[in-house]
Amino acid sequence: MSDTNAQALLDELTRLEDLRNPNRCEGKRQFQRFVVRGDAEMAKMDRSRIDELPIPVLLRDLGRGGVGFITQIPLEVNSVWRVCFLQHGYTVGQMAVIVRHCRTVREGVHLIGAQFCSESGLLYQMGINPQAVRDGDAPAAITDAGAFLAPSEVA
Repeated sequence: MSDTNAQALLDELTRLEDLRNPNRCEGKRQFQRFVVRGDAEMAKMDRSRIDELPIPVLLRDLGRGGVGFITQIPLEVNSVWRVCFLQHGYTVGQMAVIVRHCRTVREGVHLIGAQFCSESGLLYQMGINPQAVRDGDAPAAITDAGAFLAPSEVA
């Protein structure tokens, strides 16, 4: 992202903060969000695609339940991504997220809200069918019920 584009996005973030109304989100969020400024990158979590370049974003807010950011590229609602948090150009943390809303603020500036979610690879390792994860809130199905001990058997 060029310095000019980054500055334009930061200016837009400042403008959006001035419009923030805490009462509007009251009762909608489970966890408090904190205003942050920082760089991050979004990588699509879709194994059927060839490695694409990550999308640079600027963080707006962050909390235990999710993250808000702005970007120059709109992201599809309900799409799953990996957000990589950067400091000095290095990844210092990453989380899987589901895009919950994407609002065009002005041409080339999109406000995104994303909710943190479980890593699909971890769910697979725990015996959950990846197809069920991809299809949404499918009924729970353990692929090998004999692989897990009953709680009464754990001492």
